[in-house]
Amino acid sequence: MNIRHPLIAEILTIIALIAAPFVLPHLGFSLTTINRILIWGLFGIGFDLLFGYTGLLSFGQSAFFGTGGMFAAYLLTEANFPYVLTSIVIGAAVAAIVGYLVGLIALRRTGIYFAMITVAIAEVFFFAEFNPLSAFTGGENGLPGVPTPSFNIGSLKLSFDTDLSMYAFLAFWYFVGLVIALRIVRSPVGAIFRALRDNPRRASALGHNIHGYKLTAFVVAAAYAGFAGGLLAIMQGFMPPDAFMFDTSGQFVMQTAIGGAGTLFGPLVGATVWLYLSD
Repeated sequence: MNIRHPLIAEILTIIALIAAPFVLPHLGFSLTTINRILIWGLFGIGFDLLFGYTGLLSFGQSAFFGTGGMFAAYLLTEANFPYVLTSIVIGAAVAAIVGYLVGLIALRRTGIYFAMITVAIAEVFFFAEFNPLSAFTGGENGLPGVPTPSFNIGSLKLSFDTDLSMYAFLAFWYFVGLVIALRIVRSPVGAIFRALRDNPRRASALGHNIHGYKLTAFVVAAAYAGFAGGLLAIMQGFMPPDAFMFDTSGQFVMQTAIGGAGTLFGPLVGATVWLYLSD
């Protein structure tokens, strides 16, 4: 799919999202699995911006996935914050802030050294979730009791408490995330991301702030991961502790590789294959 042609990608995505819950069950997919595919695909969009477009291979994205999800889940359960969508957005913002701080450290190195730093950071977050912060994260039990979203529009109440209605909710946010990413990669910023991936020395010689653009990509990917983590929490009704595991980061790397890096759609394809085989 050539994402350089305006609106074609968006239109085809809308058609695919409408058809998926009616077609995929005939191929052996449950609606729960399809919903997880959307969450994994949204997470993967952010990772693809980082790896596929900017050339930064991070194994630490589970830290931001878990941070965003746990923060949103904590607000909705322990803090009794009543607004589901706002909690997810706040969780994504916290993940982005954490991503900024982590990026300041990790992006001082490149290549395998950068990748190894992100592995170490993911392990630190996993340890913190199970030990020092277990009073807030629930430790090995996670955070149960996360409510599903509902909205009042005049006298009409929209509740997303069934698999199909949850699919509609997740599909909407997947599409929003995809559109934002498409705008980024079609913009001058996206061109610079690709220049950093293909020839960073040339990009630097042209006067681009290499570190600044890498940090931007890192923060954006962290925000996507955090938002996807919040969606996972409301879809499952609890935030699982395994979101912080290194295996989660490795899984997303594999899914992006299977579907094709640098396409934005690849992670969704990879998630579909991965979860189908897993189930």
